[in-house]
Amino acid sequence: MLAAFLCVAGNSYTEFSTYRGVKLLHSITIIVNFVFLITAVWLGVYLVTRSPRSLVAWLTGFTLWSLAGLFLNTLLALYPPILPPDPPNWVQLLFPFWPEGTLVNGWIGWLQGWLVAPAIVIWHHATVLMRYGGMNPWRWARVLLGYAVAFAFVLIYLYDPTLVFSSVSGDPLFLNVLKPGILYLLFILLLILFTLFSLINLIRSARSAPAVTQQKQLTILATATLIAGLTGPVALGAATFAISLPRVILSLLLGIAVVLLGYGVTRYSAIVEGRTIRRDFAYNAIAIGLITGLYVIVTWVSVQIYDVPVAAFIFVMLLAVVTHSLIDVARQILDYLFYREEKRVMRLNLRTLTSLVGEQDLQESLTLILDNMCSSVRATYGQIILFEEFRLRQVATCQWRKSSLPVSRADLATDDVLHLEPGKFPSPLDDAALLIPLYTNSEQFGAIIFGRPVNGLRYSQGDVELLLYPSDQVADAIQNAQREKLYLSQLSQLAQAQKPRPKVRIEVITVKAVDDALRNLFDYAFLGDTPLVELNLVQQRLPAGAVTHIDQGKAVYTIIAEAVGKLRPDGQSPGEPAPREWHSYLILHDAYLEDKLNRDIMSRLYISEGTFNRTRRSAIRSVTRALEEMEAALN
Repeated sequence: MLAAFLCVAGNSYTEFSTYRGVKLLHSITIIVNFVFLITAVWLGVYLVTRSPRSLVAWLTGFTLWSLAGLFLNTLLALYPPILPPDPPNWVQLLFPFWPEGTLVNGWIGWLQGWLVAPAIVIWHHATVLMRYGGMNPWRWARVLLGYAVAFAFVLIYLYDPTLVFSSVSGDPLFLNVLKPGILYLLFILLLILFTLFSLINLIRSARSAPAVTQQKQLTILATATLIAGLTGPVALGAATFAISLPRVILSLLLGIAVVLLGYGVTRYSAIVEGRTIRRDFAYNAIAIGLITGLYVIVTWVSVQIYDVPVAAFIFVMLLAVVTHSLIDVARQILDYLFYREEKRVMRLNLRTLTSLVGEQDLQESLTLILDNMCSSVRATYGQIILFEEFRLRQVATCQWRKSSLPVSRADLATDDVLHLEPGKFPSPLDDAALLIPLYTNSEQFGAIIFGRPVNGLRYSQGDVELLLYPSDQVADAIQNAQREKLYLSQLSQLAQAQKPRPKVRIEVITVKAVDDALRNLFDYAFLGDTPLVELNLVQQRLPAGAVTHIDQGKAVYTIIAEAVGKLRPDGQSPGEPAPREWHSYLILHDAYLEDKLNRDIMSRLYISEGTFNRTRRSAIRSVTRALEEMEAALN
C-alpha cells in the first residue's frame, strides 16, 4: 500500500515539474521573441530615418524587418489569432508571405509563415556594397543569384509548403516540430552559402578599411553574421535528427544578431557620413522602450480583465513603435502641406539644431579624424593633446593604450611641424616621430603627436603635407567646441527674435580646391578643369557665345584674385615690417599673384618658416570661406 502511494506521488510530482518547466519555457520564449521583434522593427526604422540616402542603411532595414517576421512567426504560433472558419479575402492581404490556409490552420500554419531567405540575400547585398572598389560584374552576379534563389523558394513555399516542411507535429516551443521536406536540405545549404559569402565580404572589407574605427564596426557586423549563420546548422540538426531543442535558442541567436547588425550599421553609416549617434541612439531607444512598456501594461490588463486575444495586441504594439519612430518624418511631410518654403526651412533648421544639441561629442569626432590621419600615413599611434592651465590633457588617441604623458607644455611648444629624433621624449613616447602644433591665431593651444610609421623611422614630406589640412580641421573642431555653448545661446536668442537664415554650404568649394587653384593660378587650362568652375560666381563672369575651358580658367582666376583681395586691410600699403593684420593678405598676394619666393616674403615680414606656413594655411581657409559667402549671396 505504501509503495503504491509513493509511486503515484512520484509520478504526480514528475508531471507537475514537467508542467512547470514547460510553462516557464513558454514564458521565456514569449518574452524573448517579443523583445527582439520590437527591437528589429525599431532598429530598421531608426536606421533608414537617420541615413535615408544610404542604400546600405535601407538594405539593412529590410533585413531587420524580414528577421522580425521570424519572431512574429513564433509569437503567432504560441498565441494564434482567433479567426472565423471562412475569413474575408482582404484579411489574406495582411499576410502576403504566409501560405494559403495559414489563417485557419492554427499554430501549425502560423509557425511556417515567414521564410528567412529574403533576409539573408538582402543582407548579402548590403555586405557587397560595403566592399571597397565598387560593384563589378562578379559581385552583381552573386547579388542577382541570391535574389533569384530567395524568390524561387518563396514561390515554391507559397505554392506547396510540404516541399520544404513535409509535416508538422508536436509542441511549437521546440524546433523538431517541423519535419524536413524534399527541398529542405537544399534550402538550408544555400542559405548557409550566402551567409558565408556575407561573412567573407565583411572580413575583406574590414581588412581593407582605411580607419581602425571602421574596421571595428565591420568586425562587429562579421560577428553578427556568424551568430546569425549558426541558426542554419542548429535548425538543420534539430529537424533532421528530431532533437527537442527549445525554439528560444534560435530566437536568442537571431536576436543577438539583430542587435549587433542594427547598431553596427548605424555606427558604420554615421562614421562614413562624419557624424555621431551615441546620445541620439540611447535617447531614442529609451523613448521607444518606455512607450512599449506602457503598451505592455495596457495589454496585460486587457488580457487579464477583458480576456482580449493576445495576438491582437502584437500588431497594435508594432504599429505603435513604427508610428512613434516616424514622428519627425511625418512632421516634415506635413510641413510641405501647411507651410511655405521659407517657413519650412526655418522649422527644419530648428529641428536640426534641436537634434544636434548635446550630440556633437568632441572626443568622438576628434578620434574619427585622428584615426583617418593615422591610417593615411600608417602611423603606429597618434594622440591629440591640449594645453590646459596647469596640465596637459589627451582628448583623442589612436592605437595608444598608455595613460602617462611624460612631457610638459614646454616640450611640445613649436612654431611648425617638427620631425622628432628617436628618444626625444621619455618612454613611452621615446619612438614619437612627428609633432604638429595646433594654433589659434598666434597662440599654440595643443599638439598632435604621431609615432613612427609602420615601415620606417621618419615621415616623408608628402606624408607631412597629407597631415596638414586634417590638423587644421582638428584645430577648428576644438575651437568650435569651445565656443559651442556661446553659439547655442546666441542661436536660441536669435530664434526667438527673428527667423534664422539657412546656412548655405557649397560642396564644390573646398580648401584643397582653393589651394590647388592658387598654386596653379597662371595656368588657365588647369583652372578650367577645377571644381570651382561649377560656381555661379564663375558662370556669371564667362563671356557670351562659345566658351572654352580656357575662358573658364580665366574666370576662376578673377574670382580667386577677388577673394584674396578681401583679405587686404583698409588703408595704404604699410612699410616694413608690415603689421600682423597684413600678413595673411601679403603672403597670398606676394606668393601667388606676384609669384615671389617664399624666403623673400618671410624676409620682408620678419617671420619664421613655421609662422609663414601656418599663416598661409589660415589665409587659404579664409579665402575658401569668402568664396562660400560670395557664392551664397548669389543664391
